[in-house]
Amino acid sequence: MARIVVLPKSDTLGTVDVRQLMEGRGELPPIDPKTWAPTELRSFVVNQDPKMVAVPQFLSLAECQHLIDISEGNWIRSLVGKLVDENENGSKEGDTPQSRSKIQSSAATTRTSSSCMLRPAQTAILQRIENRLARLANLSVEHLERLVIVRYSPGQQFTEHHDGKFRPITVFVYLNELPEGAEGDTIFPVLGLSFVPRAGCAVMWPNAQPDGKEDSRMVHAGRPPLTGVKYGINCFFNADQKQQVQMSTVNISVEESHRVEIASLGGGGGAGNGKTFVIDSEPNLRAVPGFASFEEVDHLLELLSVVTAARECQEASTASQPFAGSTATICGLEHGQTPIVADLEARLAAWGSFSVDNLGQLKLVETGTVLGLCNRGCGQRCLILCLSAKDEVFFPHLGLRIAMSRGDLLEWPNAWFQAPSRLDASQKVTVEDLRSQRVHLRFAGEDSPTFSLETCYHDAPIRKEAIHAPPVPK
Repeated sequence: MARIVVLPKSDTLGTVDVRQLMEGRGELPPIDPKTWAPTELRSFVVNQDPKMVAVPQFLSLAECQHLIDISEGNWIRSLVGKLVDENENGSKEGDTPQSRSKIQSSAATTRTSSSCMLRPAQTAILQRIENRLARLANLSVEHLERLVIVRYSPGQQFTEHHDGKFRPITVFVYLNELPEGAEGDTIFPVLGLSFVPRAGCAVMWPNAQPDGKEDSRMVHAGRPPLTGVKYGINCFFNADQKQQVQMSTVNISVEESHRVEIASLGGGGGAGNGKTFVIDSEPNLRAVPGFASFEEVDHLLELLSVVTAARECQEASTASQPFAGSTATICGLEHGQTPIVADLEARLAAWGSFSVDNLGQLKLVETGTVLGLCNRGCGQRCLILCLSAKDEVFFPHLGLRIAMSRGDLLEWPNAWFQAPSRLDASQKVTVEDLRSQRVHLRFAGEDSPTFSLETCYHDAPIRKEAIHAPPVPK
């Protein structure tokens, strides 16, 4: 994809370890007890030409864990981009918006890791991190591509490659640490630099020369860990606008919001064949009373040992824990884990007019009670199936309160597709719709959490490349 000049490799290899860089320089800045974000950033220029910067505590440990948590259940085989079409002038330079839009991704033996592509502003924590990245790179957040979490099991790697001149800046952030001597470093062979994975550490570098051509010195590789699992996050700033967020100026209180009880719409009662009702047309919120029968809900609760998991989840969900009140995934279901699960997956896919391959993993979650901490999911549309006797979902930007009962289904969009760019109306860009941000209400005297089955519809057949990986120990 990139036009790289093969340069001689450095005869020496210097190790960059931010832990060593901090020696004799005092303690790292404290973590904000409310946001769990670093109160300030310290950066080190570790190479002058090209300029490379290391930030020891770009993310807090809590933020690192949050990113890993929202990735679980969404892993696919990591892909490699390739330019598959020409520009209008017949060249394959990949230097116009039209040609850059024709980059096709596919599996390759040169990259054997797993990946999860997050949505922009998927949670309030992620949105803060995206804005922090933009400040670090001194670029608009609208040029930031969707962040990609990567997972390297022992022996997995990404051999030497270049990120492309159409990405002026790359930031890579390590999300955890490996045992001493486990390798798993990021190596720049021409520059003779090796970066040791340290949790929360960010490394930033340019990909293009001042004349706009690829800087071939920036070829790098993610070397395989010998033991342990390495997590990181790819943050690419693109020459084109890559994200646009639709915010809302409306913020209506719970008391002033319109309340809709799904069961009262008709066709409910756990029959498993409810009708579809449009709750709101802009954005399009749809509901189905009794989509799942009571027997199916009971099967899910029994299958997932929800009583034991709920007790553990409640013990963990205290004010002293980071991001209390966020969506807490208890466990995920294997695809077609039981005949009932397989039937439910098929019905959900058919109802949404998607192939079952485009349906994300079904997850049992404790619902979030803090606005901005309810996980929007990685797909283009999000849906929840109520597993508790009752639940109430509040959309403050829409002025809607949706009362749900066991088996009720609620679905809404996370994004629009192919909307005109704010920066260039001739170009199309995905618009993230934050008007559908939600929170699950708790009322006085109701301390028990509510549970739901959550999943997303994806625009790509995610199940064909799905990889089931155990979560990293916390």
